[in-house]
Amino acid sequence: MSQPAYIDQHLTGISNAFMNDDEDFIAERVFPVVKVPKKTFKVAGYTKESLRIPSSSVRTGEAKARRVSLGRTEDDYGPLHEHSLSDFVTHDDMTMTDDPYDALGDAVENIMQKLMLIDEKDLATTLQNTSIITNNVTLAGTDQWSDYTNSTPFEDIKTAAIAMKASTLKIPNTLITSWEAWIQMVDHPDFLDRIKWSQTGVMTEADFIKLFAPYGIKNVIIGKVSENTAVEGQTDSLSAVWGKNVWLAYITDKPGRKTINGGYKFVLEEGREATREAFNNPRGEEVLVRDYYDYELLNADCFYLIKNVVA
Repeated sequence: MSQPAYIDQHLTGISNAFMNDDEDFIAERVFPVVKVPKKTFKVAGYTKESLRIPSSSVRTGEAKARRVSLGRTEDDYGPLHEHSLSDFVTHDDMTMTDDPYDALGDAVENIMQKLMLIDEKDLATTLQNTSIITNNVTLAGTDQWSDYTNSTPFEDIKTAAIAMKASTLKIPNTLITSWEAWIQMVDHPDFLDRIKWSQTGVMTEADFIKLFAPYGIKNVIIGKVSENTAVEGQTDSLSAVWGKNVWLAYITDKPGRKTINGGYKFVLEEGREATREAFNNPRGEEVLVRDYYDYELLNADCFYLIKNVVA
């Protein structure tokens, strides 16, 4: 008995996509966003002269009061770079693609994902550079935290916090870590022995913050983004953007005057736009997304890098 012929249709509520989730990106949490009205601007600052102690503040008789001064700085930034990517969507793709695909919507989403991935990679590369983040230590061998017998991550983080306070006055309030480093940390005996009372058998972010609250840590930021490093057409190879590293950082709760911070993402007000331009040869539309911004490192001392924490 012959079987009826069926034409399979897409399930409109389901599709597969290998993409980083928006919450996996941490660049804008590490470098808070500050909007600026023009592509060029100045950032004001004060020197450490205010920390210098005069030899004495005592005045007697008709002597003049000792005069002190406060040093100010003014740094130029910009012009902000234009960041843009485009994709060409053919007329056939727009008119003949069935649900759940959305040719134009998919193109914009893919462009935004790539722009975010570029930014994440660039910032991670900067903060992993020991010639830029000069407060750093690189672990090797039995000192790496993947060695549960010999390594001492608690002391390593404590030492980093003390060193950062000595160079910036600010106690680090944030631990930044790659997911690859974090999953080694949560099971490390050096931490678990200190939280036995929790009876969970694993260290959570809340447990970590409680452990390091005396050292100023209030936040844990975990970078989970991965990139495909394979040449197009070759076997895919996914790599962690944030490596196997940990940073201590001071990140201000709210950017403002006389507030120190490691860096900011300076964004031009009303600078982002997405445009569509029609073409007839070939027939289709070019989708372009552009924005004006830059990630600027202002104070490298607001970071302490512990590099290669796991093998």
